[in-house]
Amino acid sequence: MNFNSFFSTDNILRVLCKYRAKAANKRHEKHMFRDISLHQSTNKILSSESNLEFKILQDLFPSRRQWIELNQSERKSCNSSIKINELRLHKTFTKTKENIEKGVMQAPKWYENLVTYIENIQNIVFNVENSNFQMTRPEIRGIKKKYKNNVLICRPIALYNIEDKIICSLTAKYLTQFFEHSFLDCSYAFRAKDKQNKIPTHHDCIQAILNNRTKEKDLWVAECDIQKFFDTVQHEYLLKIFNDLSLNIESTKKIVLDSKAKIIFKLFLSSFSFQKDILSLNSNPQWFISRGLPSGNFDWVEKELNQEFGVNYTSNYLLGVPQGNAISCFISNLILHNVDEKVLNHKPDVFYLRYCDDMILMHKSQDACSDTLHVFMKGLRDNFLLYHDPKKTIDYKQKINSLKFWENKSKEPFFWGNKHLGKDNVPWVSFVGYQVDFYGRIRVRKATLKKETKKQTDTAQNMLKSLGKLKYTDIIEEKHSRKSVNQLGATLQQKLISMSVGRIDILNHKVPESQALCWTNGFKKLETNKITTTQLKYLDKRRRIQLKRLPFELKGIKRRVIKKERDKKKTLEETSFKGAAFSYFNFLKHKK
Repeated sequence: MNFNSFFSTDNILRVLCKYRAKAANKRHEKHMFRDISLHQSTNKILSSESNLEFKILQDLFPSRRQWIELNQSERKSCNSSIKINELRLHKTFTKTKENIEKGVMQAPKWYENLVTYIENIQNIVFNVENSNFQMTRPEIRGIKKKYKNNVLICRPIALYNIEDKIICSLTAKYLTQFFEHSFLDCSYAFRAKDKQNKIPTHHDCIQAILNNRTKEKDLWVAECDIQKFFDTVQHEYLLKIFNDLSLNIESTKKIVLDSKAKIIFKLFLSSFSFQKDILSLNSNPQWFISRGLPSGNFDWVEKELNQEFGVNYTSNYLLGVPQGNAISCFISNLILHNVDEKVLNHKPDVFYLRYCDDMILMHKSQDACSDTLHVFMKGLRDNFLLYHDPKKTIDYKQKINSLKFWENKSKEPFFWGNKHLGKDNVPWVSFVGYQVDFYGRIRVRKATLKKETKKQTDTAQNMLKSLGKLKYTDIIEEKHSRKSVNQLGATLQQKLISMSVGRIDILNHKVPESQALCWTNGFKKLETNKITTTQLKYLDKRRRIQLKRLPFELKGIKRRVIKKERDKKKTLEETSFKGAAFSYFNFLKHKK
């Protein structure tokens, strides 16, 4: 396995094409607001001059009008607009290169910039052993999480510059493939392709749970949630695990880990720590205010860490890896690998799954399930990780107890069965966004439904804001709109449909699973039953409410639609019908 091959010109090019296509998708949404509104609030939507990454990407590729179109077979191979644009950019580069080599054209400026940029990355990586290269410390952003005692608790996200992101991304692919020789099948997240050339997904976790339920009807289930996983990983111990496991693979599999990958891994760790990059911001209220997060704060578990691992633990060790980075995803499997081994070595017949830092285990014996849970928790402590203490649920059929059950992040063994037949019985098992009952029926978590309906509301609200409704009492004036009420309604409708079921049309709606980057595609394992039917119809109902709300909010706009002459009649694909075929429920009705 050649490390340098992961940084081939084509591999780096494809990553850059992906970043540029994603940037184009974001700008498309911004342009949507600009095209419907004349209000001054849309001025800040116009472009991204302050976004250094976007400016770099602009210089590396031609303007969008020059991207080469795909033929029909090429478009069919793509399941999203982002994939289409990725392929268009790659095709544009390839055709340009061919024409330059044939002498048909001279190399345009963007082409020269792109070739030079790729060569610079290759020079950094290939010579990292003999250079002074250091990764820049990432930019920190806060995402609203929840309010606690009138304090806004934020989730920290670390954003590296584009050069470092590419180096991390391709290095993570190499490390994932190298360490794949040791990782166990019980781990499903961030894995390399298997023998069938497929990457395991969270859908496969649910299928595994369903398969296990058919084998064993009477099962005890336990769950354990890791507390602040990415924020508490200890750098020194992580490097020890990295070196020990890589040496083990080298001796057993007779393959050698490239020294350049080791150096980049260490450089990545040295570029970030929770104490230096996140915790220090809590003493700077202005940082939160300037980013629209007044009373913001990043939560930290210093007290718990020092109580568990030593009085001066947080002072003596660097902790935390940045959330949202490809190498961090690899680290989740690396540091939890020995926990997986301990669990399965303790009880080989236990059903145990882990998806990143989420786990679930099942066994027909309550004692075996409880013992294995404690083995898992001890394994976390041995790796200097914290967990939420498991709670016992008794008499789930009482509403107050069922509410507490779902509030508990970690759960002591409960019997997966009819809640009316025993005090230890709980009918639902929850994992990776799904919930499965003891009959094998699948539903979506209530929190997921709530999140999706909020997203629908926020989408409509953003459109109203762009038109001038900045406060609840504001009235939208006609002078601020470029479109008629019907046109604005059609724009919102198409946006909500795209979010929910993808870029679907009346001709392909019977194959909804072919759509990507939409809500329904994140829940492919849903089956037709009374519960899921109700849930998806509820989402359709909430979406209709937003569409009905819009004309009321826009009643001050009297602008008429200016119809353009057409030389040909509308095709079936262009018809404006938006009915059941475009619904959440349609996905359930027609999924294979």
